[in-house]
Amino acid sequence: MDRKEFISVVSDSLGRTTAPKAVSFDGHRGIDSDAAKQAESVRSRIRENSAKLIETAMTALKDGGWQVHKVATVEDVGEIVSKICADSHAATVVRTDHPILDDSNLNSVLTKDGIDVFSSNATKEGLVPEDRRNLVESEKQRMFDTDVGITGGDYVIAETGTLAIHPGKGVARLASLAPPIHIAVAHSNQLLASLDDLFLLEHADLTAGNRASGMNLISGPSRTGDIEAQIVYGIHGPVEAHIVLVG
Repeated sequence: MDRKEFISVVSDSLGRTTAPKAVSFDGHRGIDSDAAKQAESVRSRIRENSAKLIETAMTALKDGGWQVHKVATVEDVGEIVSKICADSHAATVVRTDHPILDDSNLNSVLTKDGIDVFSSNATKEGLVPEDRRNLVESEKQRMFDTDVGITGGDYVIAETGTLAIHPGKGVARLASLAPPIHIAVAHSNQLLASLDDLFLLEHADLTAGNRASGMNLISGPSRTGDIEAQIVYGIHGPVEAHIVLVG
C-alpha cells in the first residue's frame, strides 16, 4: 500500500469523502500564511484572556497531580524551589538551560543551600565517537542518580494541565523524566487555552522553519493503572511533579 492509498483508507474510516489537503512546502519547509495568521490570532486571544487562563490552568494542573505554586515575580522562584528541595532532602539537582531559570538566579540559591547543581549541556564537539558515546552515557547515568530535575517549559495547556517542552541543546529530555522529582517553572504568558492552540502554533513554527525537534507533553507525575488496576506513581518517571507559575 503506497502513501496515497493509505491516506485514502484513513479518510474513508473517518467518513471523509476527500483526503485532507497537504501543506505546500518550498523545499523541505515553506511558510503557511494561513497558519501564521491564525497563530497571531491565538497569541492575541491569549493576551486578552490571561487572567481566566491562569485560573483554568491551576485547576487542571492540580487535577492532573501537579503540585502548583504561584509566585508574583521570577525573583520569587528560588525560594519556592529551595523549599521543595529541602523538604525532599535533595542533595543533587539537574537543570535545563531555559532562560527563566537563569533569570530566577536559581543556581546561586541552591548552591547556597549546599545542593550540587549541574546542567545537561556538556560539550561534545571535537570528541571521537567513542568518547562522545561515553560522555552521553555518563550524563544519562548522572541524571538517573540525581534527586531533582528542574526545567522551564515552552507552553502550559490550561485545558489539560499539560506542560510542553521542546528538547534541544541544553534541554535534555531526561531532566524531566529521570529524577524522582520534577520541578517546572513557567511564566503566565506561556499559557495556551487548548491543545488545538498548541498544535496550530507548532504547525506555524514548523512551516516557518523555526521548529526542528519534537516535544515532550507532561501532564503531572508518572502513573499507571496496569498493576491490578491500582494507580501506582513513579513507574515510568517522576513520582512527584511541581510547577511554579510566575506572574
